[in-house]
This record gives sequence, C-alpha cells and structure tokens, in this order.
Amino acid sequence: METEFRHELEEVFNSNEFPLTPEQTDQLTVYRSELKRWNTRINLTALQDDAEIIQKHFLDSVSVLEHFAIKDGQTVIDIGTGAGFPGVVLKIYIPNIHLTLVEASHKKVAFLKYLISQLGLDSSIQVLAKRAEICAESDQFVNAYDWVLTRYVAALAKSAAYCLPLLNATGRWVAYKSSEKDVEIYESKKVLQQLGGEIIGVHNSRIAQLNRCYIVVCRANQGT
Repeated sequence: METEFRHELEEVFNSNEFPLTPEQTDQLTVYRSELKRWNTRINLTALQDDAEIIQKHFLDSVSVLEHFAIKDGQTVIDIGTGAGFPGVVLKIYIPNIHLTLVEASHKKVAFLKYLISQLGLDSSIQVLAKRAEICAESDQFVNAYDWVLTRYVAALAKSAAYCLPLLNATGRWVAYKSSEKDVEIYESKKVLQQLGGEIIGVHNSRIAQLNRCYIVVCRANQGT
C-alpha cells in the first residue's frame, strides 16, 4: 500500500512539474500516514482517499509556486493552517524557509507538533496555538513576514484585519481561493483600502482539477 502511494505521489507531482526528492517523498508518505492515523481520533480532514490527499492537500499546497517564488530564508506565516496545509507541505518542498503555523485548535496543534518531529523538520518552524487576531496585535509578528498564506479561512474582507499587519514592507499575502472569487474580491476592496492594503493580482492555477486561484494582496503603494 505504501509503495503504491509513493508511486502515485511521485507521478502526480512529476506530471505537474513539481519533482520530489527521495527525502521529500519519504516525508509526504509519513505525513499521509500520520494524517490518517490521527484523523481517527480528531477531525483533521474529510478526505480519506489517498488520491484526494495527494491532489487536494499536497499538490494544492505547492501549486502556489506556479506563480510565486517563495525563496530560501524568507519568512512565511500560514494562518489557520489546520492539519498543516499549505505551510508544512511548502516547508517540505522548500526546507530553508522560516515558517510559522497559526492554529487556534489545541488538538490540531498537538498533531502539528508531533508531525513536525516525525518529519525531522529543522528548528526554523514554530507552531502557535493562538487566534490570528492575537498575532496581529503582537510586536513579535507585526511587520515580520515576507509571505502570509491563507487557505480555507474567512473571506478577504474579514481576514484582512489580521493578515495585513503581519506583512513586512514588501510582503505579499496570498489567499488560496476557488475560482468563484469575484464577489469576494468586490466586497473586500473598501475594507482593504481602509486598512492600507490593495489587491495587486489574481492568478488561476493551470492545474484544472484543483479549481484554484490565488488573490495577492500587499500594503498600498508597494507596487507589483
């Protein structure tokens, strides 16, 4: 079963131009095993099928790299990370980023800390059992990040108040959304303007089965 999973994982990633090293394949295989094992005790994901986990969690997490160059040494914060998507998968794929995971559920935080230890990820990752609103009021996190990532969290208009403050001067907030995003973009513009932010791009994933787009927000007047 594990051999079949590894083969399918590598095949899907290669066919979508995200080649994996043997170590990354090992780590994602462990990730899948622990996700399914812990999911019997706490609600981490509704997806049980291996093909769905590969495509809708693992591939979807890295698909953002089609459009954005997240580089070694950069600071990344994943708000409402849940079971670690997209942050942990990106950390596996780009090991030298400095990653912060924010998750309010203590049970999910327990899973994340255990998972990180099982994956052998280095110390440049921290897990915060906090609400994002608290982080956005702390000097430790305000103006600290090159990348703010959100996936399956509140609408842009509601999450802007705690995402924008985390960006450094040239930082980008990338919100993973479905392709039906026009109303949400329209409803967010006034709030973003009031908070000193602006949408500078909307990109659709070339991977059709993901039905994914990425809305990019920065501090106003920072350009593209």
